[in-house]
Amino acid sequence: MKAEEFIFKLEKKGKEAIPQKILFWGEEEYWLNTGISMIKQLLFTVDEEQFNRVDLDLKSVEGENIIDWVGTPPLFGSNRLVILRGLENLNSAQETSFLKSIERAADGVIIIITARHLDRRKKFIKKVLELFTEIQCSPLKAFEARKWVMAEAKKIGLNLSMEKANYLIEIKGTSLSNLKNELIKMQTFMGEDKQRISSEEWESLLGEASEANIFQMMDGALEGKPGEAIILLKRLLAAGEPEIKILAMLGGQIRRLMIAWILIEQGRENDLQKELACHPYMAKKLRAKAQGLTYQQLRLAHQRVLRADYKLKTGAVDPQIEMEMVLLDLGIVFTERERVL
Repeated sequence: MKAEEFIFKLEKKGKEAIPQKILFWGEEEYWLNTGISMIKQLLFTVDEEQFNRVDLDLKSVEGENIIDWVGTPPLFGSNRLVILRGLENLNSAQETSFLKSIERAADGVIIIITARHLDRRKKFIKKVLELFTEIQCSPLKAFEARKWVMAEAKKIGLNLSMEKANYLIEIKGTSLSNLKNELIKMQTFMGEDKQRISSEEWESLLGEASEANIFQMMDGALEGKPGEAIILLKRLLAAGEPEIKILAMLGGQIRRLMIAWILIEQGRENDLQKELACHPYMAKKLRAKAQGLTYQQLRLAHQRVLRADYKLKTGAVDPQIEMEMVLLDLGIVFTERERVL
């Protein structure tokens, strides 16, 4: 079931909607954090929680010790909550111990496990899915995020226009935690007296735009100005954006350019906004950039990002230096059509 559906059930049915074994998996941490927070509120008073909640990272727990946590019955209450994070970090030996421990859980113990990714081909994962209620915490697409923003704004008493919602998503992306923070920031700014916020005030409140800076970084590479792109990279890093996230956004922009290039070649450039589910302004910029590139350039750029992704995830390089090298190499790709890295 999707996380949004699960949270709706918790809101409507309360404690009776909580399964004994729950698997939250996916990359949208907002759903995970919201779901766990609601479950804790439904299960415990403040005094009960300190005795009956355990929150552990599976990387730091020996498999045979899990039974100590899930096999202990509740103290001073009817429920005990055991949260085990990072299912994907278990090795094969730990997986066996994990399953044996879960099957011996004490009555009244609610078990939550989390994972960012699942390999459904593995026998272990298939068994886990048999035992646990699956809650998918997937990132929302742009149009879904827009609908969510409008609903959340209404909940906290904000009269947000569709134009401002679109601008928020274009600037901050679709991370629900980030979007929620921006709505709270807007609510605080408006206070009780202020009824409307101007476009200028809204843009000022949003501050540094991660996705907008990614566009500017791409502009630097496209125009053969990697120095400017590296300056923007350093601004993003100084603002707390991790290298792997910046690389992912950069890769996303390259993929959008590839799609735009293909649509233009097919004579379907008018479908670009619909296919990419983006704002008209963004579609216009993508169209203009894609028209000046070749498929070979875009393919080489995409390959370079994939190589960097592997290096960053395996810890083979210094992350900031690798990101700077990516921007320098993209500058070469986008300004020398025949050059192959």
